[in-house]
Amino acid sequence: MTSRLTTLSAGLAMAALMMAAAIALAPPAHAALGLRETPDQTWMTNGIVYAQALSEDGGTLYIGGKFTQVREKPSGTGGAFESVNNVAAINVETGEPVSAFKPAVTSNDGTRPVVRALAARNGRVYIGGNFTTVGGQARRNLAAVNPTSGALDTAFSATVGTNTSIVYALAADASRLYLGGTFASVDGVSRGKLAAVNPASGALDAAWRAQANNVVRELEFGPNNDGTIFAMGGFKSVTGSDGKQETRQSVARFVAATGNVHPWAIPVGGILTDSGRNNNMTCRDATVTPTRLFVGCGLGPNYSAAFRLDNANSGDRLWLKGFGGNPQTSAMSPDGARLIVGGHFGINPIKEQVCGKPLGGLVVLSPLTGQVDCTANWVPHLDQKKDPSYDGAWQLTTVGNRLWVGGGFTGVSGVPQTNLARFTYDLTLP
Repeated sequence: MTSRLTTLSAGLAMAALMMAAAIALAPPAHAALGLRETPDQTWMTNGIVYAQALSEDGGTLYIGGKFTQVREKPSGTGGAFESVNNVAAINVETGEPVSAFKPAVTSNDGTRPVVRALAARNGRVYIGGNFTTVGGQARRNLAAVNPTSGALDTAFSATVGTNTSIVYALAADASRLYLGGTFASVDGVSRGKLAAVNPASGALDAAWRAQANNVVRELEFGPNNDGTIFAMGGFKSVTGSDGKQETRQSVARFVAATGNVHPWAIPVGGILTDSGRNNNMTCRDATVTPTRLFVGCGLGPNYSAAFRLDNANSGDRLWLKGFGGNPQTSAMSPDGARLIVGGHFGINPIKEQVCGKPLGGLVVLSPLTGQVDCTANWVPHLDQKKDPSYDGAWQLTTVGNRLWVGGGFTGVSGVPQTNLARFTYDLTLP
């Protein structure tokens, strides 16, 4: 889910500190972002990339989605390729695949398997989505594999939901693996769209009984390892492990250790809904900083928004930026001072222009105001086709001085790069 502040390296830690400073004190106008609008020459995939996770050492980017190849060039244009099964690993420095890592994520029920969530922690890579087998063994919608070889971790086993359920979100710490999605059970025990399991065995945490009344699309830990976890999705209410139900529109905060609902809440009206669709709204993404929660939502009105984390338990909305299509992911820029948002906005029939350029799935916003930051001089264009719906960017990951973009696209700013792209922060740019 989920797009992300990561502190796995000194570079990322520095980015977080820079971001905190940028929010605490309004900075002067920035110079150019330092990212070129054309991507680096890296390998790509022949299908949609829905999920990304950075290895614990920061050197490998795990990707998941609906693809059968990682390729040197787009399909049909030659070049080397490697066959995979909806999950792969990419060397962050070289942009090439890690050939040894090839988990076999498949289905035996006649449906097309898909990976929608990844998490790398505790010496494992956790895989969530909709599938029935991994490494030739039964694993319904959740599995763990070796981070080097991709071999199934046979000690980890959990059966999540039914063959039609989807695990959309994963978040792991040393104590638990948290999951969110459309499921109603784990190992046959009732669980409403949220659950926690043992990170080593996959055994259900019987005491952790948080639930949401509708789909959960993203999970993110609170700032500075404060012991909380945010859930984003299409729900209107949530219930804690203690049985207390609370009204929460699309965004909720829980105490990670207990699963009880945290008192922090976005005031009524802070999340815009679609009055024509029974006041529904689905939020698919969040980026957390020490003082702000940035979310991306879409169902009727499509927008990114910023909410306070520094005003006791009141998550007041600070700004809202509307788009013609869903924002689906966000991350802080490599310099730590800007919010990069990705999605499937800027497509036909709604053509949007920003900074004198056509908008196409990626944009830079000021984290202070939510306005498009034209001083960044970075408006790359993802070429999106409707098959059956527009995809654009699904995941953004900042890794040191690079930004990785995963999604569904046929090219980037005129370069034939499909579904996975990398942009490098270049300090020599003006």
